[in-house]
Amino acid sequence: MKQFDIIVIGMGPAGMAVSAMGSAMGLSVLAIEKHKVGGECLNCGCIPSKALLKAGEALHSARNLKRYGLDGELHLNSSDPMQVVRDKIHGINDKKFQKAFERATLVSGTAEFLDDRTVQVDGESYTAKKIFIATGTEPFVPPIPGLKDVPDILTNVNMFEIEKMPESLTIIGGGAIGSEMAQAFARLGTKVAVAHMDPHLVPVGDEEAARVLEDVFAREGITVYNRAKITGVSMEGGKIVTVTDKGTLTSERILVAAGRKPVLEPLRLERAGIEFTKKGITVDSHMRTNRSHIYAVGDCNGSYCQIWCMGHQAALLSDWSDTRIPSLKITPVTTSPRSSNPLSFLHLFSAD
Repeated sequence: MKQFDIIVIGMGPAGMAVSAMGSAMGLSVLAIEKHKVGGECLNCGCIPSKALLKAGEALHSARNLKRYGLDGELHLNSSDPMQVVRDKIHGINDKKFQKAFERATLVSGTAEFLDDRTVQVDGESYTAKKIFIATGTEPFVPPIPGLKDVPDILTNVNMFEIEKMPESLTIIGGGAIGSEMAQAFARLGTKVAVAHMDPHLVPVGDEEAARVLEDVFAREGITVYNRAKITGVSMEGGKIVTVTDKGTLTSERILVAAGRKPVLEPLRLERAGIEFTKKGITVDSHMRTNRSHIYAVGDCNGSYCQIWCMGHQAALLSDWSDTRIPSLKITPVTTSPRSSNPLSFLHLFSAD
């Protein structure tokens, strides 16, 4: 059995921070990642979504030159924004990026606990003085009748792999991901409709800010159904039909952005006696689980599902920081529910 000072399970933002700091301190670090280093944010979250939003913003601005006193015509010869997004991800995830973790031992595979000191990956066992769980979250697909029977459902995980922009798109969910992608796809030529159960878009934010956002969406041709109850999804004539109590939506593709759930099942936490709920692993203010040598950092503890909190949580592990964390939702209109002025973001609008 191989022994290390630290085992890190998951190499997203939180896991990368722990691995880098541990290695810099001269500790032996085993980093386990089942997919790609960089996690959700780099590969199918924050970075690709902002790249797609930027492409939409560029095209939207070019189509509205008269607002800036410019008179001209736009001739679009080709359009492949998703390939540009993929290229940007590849450009970031290069050898220079990987070099930051060269002092850690990186193992590819799915980790599971054998006991509270031992982790197994593909039949190989490892032990460490400290274990850090940083497995993040994954898309939650709600149990809507017929939804799982629809082929090629989009989530943020596979959305950036599509070969062409769809003619029409229904988005289930009006949070940060749903709102961002609604405007990005719409500005790139897709007819978009959003249906969600909450009273307004980005429900964790200010209602007043959300209403302004909905006005922008209306001007850009995006349909929004607030407080919508979705009763069924089906395929009819090659199209996806989404039935709600607000109306029926028909589209070429459907994107599910209805929230997140922690990735816990493969870990076999019960073997280590680690306490958790459906919201995530239970931790104290220093990210310790009920097993004091095991920590849970990042999205998997359900505390702050935002990238800028991950490095902060990693710092807390060494008692380096005790700063309150602001909350921010990066939507097409950037909003912060902690702001004293909910409309202070208006200058960020790219719409008139």
